[in-house]
Amino acid sequence: MKRPWLWLGVAAVVLVVLGATIASAWPPASQAGTQPPGGVTSTGIFASSPTGGMPAPGGPTGTSSVSSVSSSASPGPALPSPGTAEPLAPLLAMLRIAPEDRTGYSRSLFVHWIDADGNGCDTRQEVLIAEAVVKPRVGPNCSLIGGSWLSVYDGLTFRDPSKLQIDHVVPLAEAWDSGASAWTPDRRMRYANDLGAGFALIAVSPTTNESKSDADPADWLPPAEADRCPYLGAWIATKVRWDLAVDQREHDALATDIGGCPSTTMPYLPAGPAGEIGGGAPTSAPNGSGLPGSGCDPAYPTVCIPPPPPDLDCADIPYRDFTVLPPDPHHFDGNHDGIGCET
Repeated sequence: MKRPWLWLGVAAVVLVVLGATIASAWPPASQAGTQPPGGVTSTGIFASSPTGGMPAPGGPTGTSSVSSVSSSASPGPALPSPGTAEPLAPLLAMLRIAPEDRTGYSRSLFVHWIDADGNGCDTRQEVLIAEAVVKPRVGPNCSLIGGSWLSVYDGLTFRDPSKLQIDHVVPLAEAWDSGASAWTPDRRMRYANDLGAGFALIAVSPTTNESKSDADPADWLPPAEADRCPYLGAWIATKVRWDLAVDQREHDALATDIGGCPSTTMPYLPAGPAGEIGGGAPTSAPNGSGLPGSGCDPAYPTVCIPPPPPDLDCADIPYRDFTVLPPDPHHFDGNHDGIGCET
C-alpha cells in the first residue's frame, strides 16, 4: 500500500527539478521585450533619458544586460577624448531631444564674417582657401587668384570663388531654434565663424545652398548621394560640438538615414563650455553701459563695441551685419535700416 505514495514522491521531485531547469533557461522579464529605463533610441543601441537629455556617456548597449542598469549602478564611461572618431549612432545619442523655437530670431544676431586672427582674410575667405581643390594665390586684401573648388553637395566645379556660397552645415536659424537663442553674442559669433572644425562650414554652389535654406535633414539632403553620409555626419557632429538639441522629427530622420552609413565616423570636437548663455538680445545694464560690466555701447546690443571716443568706422571693427539701435554714435548704419556694417 505504500508503493503508490513512493511513486508520487519521485514524480514530485522530478517536476521540481524540471521546473527549475526551465526557469533558469527563460530570459528574465527585463530582457524579454522590456527596455532599460529611459528607453532605447531608434538605433537600438544607445539609451536616452525619458526627457531626451544626454544619456550617461557610453551608456548601455543593446547587448547589455538590463539588470545591470539600476539606481545603484555606477556611472558609465567618460565621454570620448576630443578628436576621437566616433560612429554616427553614438554621436546622435549624445544629443538631447527638444522642441524648436524660432521666437526672436534674426540673422544679424550671428555676426559673420570676421577676421578672427587678424591676417586680413575673413572667415569666408579662410574657408575658400582651406577647401580649394587647386589652391589659389592669395593677393592683396586676401583676394583669391586662380584655384578651383568642388561643391560636394552637387558635384559642380567652380573656378571663380565669388560664385560660391559658404554654407553653415547647421544653419544659423536652426542653431537658434536648437539652443543658440540662449547664448551670449560672443558664442553666437564664434559659432557663425567656426573654423575649428572642418565640417561646420563648407563652400557650395548657390543652387544647393539656397535649396537647403534652413532645412534640417528631415526635409533636405544633398542631391549628390555620395555626399549624404558625410553630410549627415557633419550635421550630427556640429550639433554635438555646440551642444545643440534635435527635435523629434529631425532625430527620427537622422536615426533612420544613418542606418545606411555604417562606416561613417566623425570626430568628437566639443567647442567649449555650453553654459555660455546670455539671452537672445542682451539689454542695457541699469547704468547704461551695454552688456553688464563690459563697457559696450547699448546702441549695438548683439556685439561689444565701446562708445566713442574714438569714433570708429566699419574697417576698425571685426563685426558685420549687427543690430544697430538709435542713436548709433559711431554711425555704422548709414542707410538707417537697423543693420550695421552690412556686407
